[in-house]
Amino acid sequence: MKTSTKNAVGIASALGRRGFTVASVEVHTPDGRTWAIDTTNTGGFRLFEIDPDGRDGPNEHDAVEGDTWTASDLIDYLAAVGEPKAPPTGDGNPHSIHPTP
Repeated sequence: MKTSTKNAVGIASALGRRGFTVASVEVHTPDGRTWAIDTTNTGGFRLFEIDPDGRDGPNEHDAVEGDTWTASDLIDYLAAVGEPKAPPTGDGNPHSIHPTP
């Protein structure tokens, strides 16, 4: 676990013990995107992708069945979409025999 994650979990726990409500978590995936995970009154979660420029606002990513995610489905989704993309190979020309060095 990274230090920043450990510290965030620690402060959330301390706040909860003191009666505060932690209603949202900010997550950074390996591909560089930022996400907000909000809790719901029903025990589920809502997922928002944060626009890095702030021009588009947060974009909600809905679960398969409705807008509320279970914890396990949300974690699986972020693991699947949050990995860095493989760099392109070759020169982009599908007719090229040899990739450009």
